[in-house]
Amino acid sequence: MIVYTELNEYIKQTNAVVTVGTFDGLHRGHLQIMETMKSIARGINGKSVVVTFHPHPRSVISQNFDLKILTSFNEKKRILENIGIDELIVLNFTKEFSQLTSDQFIKNYLVDKFGAVHMVVGHDHKFGKDRLGDEVKLRELGKIYNFDVTAVPPENNNGEIISSTKIRNALYEGDVEKANLLLGRNYTFTGIVIKGAQRGRVLGFPTANLKLDDINKAIPKKVFTLFLAVAKKNLISVL
Repeated sequence: MIVYTELNEYIKQTNAVVTVGTFDGLHRGHLQIMETMKSIARGINGKSVVVTFHPHPRSVISQNFDLKILTSFNEKKRILENIGIDELIVLNFTKEFSQLTSDQFIKNYLVDKFGAVHMVVGHDHKFGKDRLGDEVKLRELGKIYNFDVTAVPPENNNGEIISSTKIRNALYEGDVEKANLLLGRNYTFTGIVIKGAQRGRVLGFPTANLKLDDINKAIPKKVFTLFLAVAKKNLISVL
């Protein structure tokens, strides 16, 4: 997978199948969007292109932003590469960028810069300053700029629509099993093992003290750590 963090480095595709979003968590619903995009790209001998944002848009446009993320940028990159996405474009989300209307974003970025011939969107996706960049708007402009649109229905778990918010809430409630079920994989975070107060010696069993790689990650209400052999490398994953 090729990763672009600078727009001037991107080479416009002729058959780009594009999806846009923050994709926090890359949960089962997001992965269904990715699989749909990959399938369409294969059918037209095109490229699957994911467009995402950094930092999180809400951290720029919302006051007192304190939302904890489910996936760091490196985690997103690793997951997208593992599932076979061709290209990842990371747009710097700034105050100025946030003022783009949906029409401007679609025309100036998706069409002119990225060469989208097909857009794949989730059932509730909206973008642009006016929040009008949804399936209806895309189909309307698709007729003008000659691109197709596919909307992917929501992924459900026992009748409950999967979302990043529901996964985050499950973690905060300490229900890691539910969070893992909605994600489609184990929730993880990483850090460096550091020296602590050595209370484990008093308690009678070893403990691992972690300095998290990303302090903005959502942490489950109750976390039980396993000090595995991998900790010898000063890197441990906590589930």
